[in-house]
Amino acid sequence: MREPAVMLAHSMRGWAQELHFFLMDHGGAIVRGYVMSPEDAIGEKYDVLLVDDVTSFLSTRLVGNLQRGGIRVIGVYDATDPAGRGKQRLLELGVDEALADTTPPSEFLDAIARIAGPITTDDKELLGLFDAIVAEPASAGPVDHDAGRRHKRGFVVAVAAATGGAGATEVAIQLASTLRLRNQAAVLVDADEQAPSIAQRLGLGLHPNIRTAVDAVHHGTGALTSTLGQIPVAGISVLSGLPNPRDWFELRSGEVAEVLAELAKVHPYVVANVGPRIEDLPETGGPARFSVTRATLSIADIVVLVGSTTPIGVTRIVDWLADGRSLVTGKPLHVVLNQHPSSSFVATEIEAELRRTVSPQSITLVPFDKRVLRASWDGEVVPRGPFTKAVAKLSNVVPLFGVEAK
Repeated sequence: MREPAVMLAHSMRGWAQELHFFLMDHGGAIVRGYVMSPEDAIGEKYDVLLVDDVTSFLSTRLVGNLQRGGIRVIGVYDATDPAGRGKQRLLELGVDEALADTTPPSEFLDAIARIAGPITTDDKELLGLFDAIVAEPASAGPVDHDAGRRHKRGFVVAVAAATGGAGATEVAIQLASTLRLRNQAAVLVDADEQAPSIAQRLGLGLHPNIRTAVDAVHHGTGALTSTLGQIPVAGISVLSGLPNPRDWFELRSGEVAEVLAELAKVHPYVVANVGPRIEDLPETGGPARFSVTRATLSIADIVVLVGSTTPIGVTRIVDWLADGRSLVTGKPLHVVLNQHPSSSFVATEIEAELRRTVSPQSITLVPFDKRVLRASWDGEVVPRGPFTKAVAKLSNVVPLFGVEAK
């Protein structure tokens, strides 16, 4: 029989550190690590999650999926709250135990042992954890997804910019439109929490939007399909971003991940445009800045990184990958060099440098095309030309949905 393994959600309260030190000194349970996001909560094998009632990503859905996978949840509430709102919230979420943050570590350990029960194997398999959100990791080689999962949900393609103004939004719009030409449904999602612009770019209204979609999925306020705008000429559905980027704190990364997962259940392709900032800033009781971008990259099947063909642009690509390596490791990574120079020598030099430093699965050169600027002023998709031809080449890196892997 082994000691139960626990994960501690990041907390500004003192109970987590005190419990960690107690377990180090006295044993009784093993601290496997700290949780900063729902992806962290489901990415490890352990027995009990301890989490604050005010943790931004804590939800009924997360608790339920963890419990179905064999993980128990202990919620911790503020003992000084006279109204007992924290404890009540935890009970409504369905946690296995609700303890005050002033509970002695020995009593925390008693609760862990009580709900974890006897554990007789070191290789406990946690199956079915949050499968609506987390895809099996893609291989580092050619894209070859498991056929069983392929029938479960569509592909999530994250399109990110190495720096602002690189043109990731235009690439995302055109990529979704090109994938739709396969006669399979595609949805374009504006998950950029810093500078959402797809609605404005395509002349769509600011409502409904991603906040509406979160309410539909997480709180049952309506049908998710009713939150999607339509671009008939491109044949794609669009989920607009935040009406005001200053309201980024209203989005919780786990809830946005749930929206993407739900969309992927009914769309073979979900193309999510995310912002360039991916710093893992610490939480201070509320949602972490840029956590939506990080969560989207974490659950994506394929990552497309857009940069510019200048020395600084290449440096930005390398820097972005250095910061985001943990988010894209094991996933097919495809680099797009937007508005590349006509000089084939310069293009060759840039490609060689990127292949030497970041080893992407593919590099796509997208030339300057005046049609892109004209289309952005008109609020339309880009007409056929060098830009659309290059993105069509890029779309070939995304597997055909429903085709058995060889």
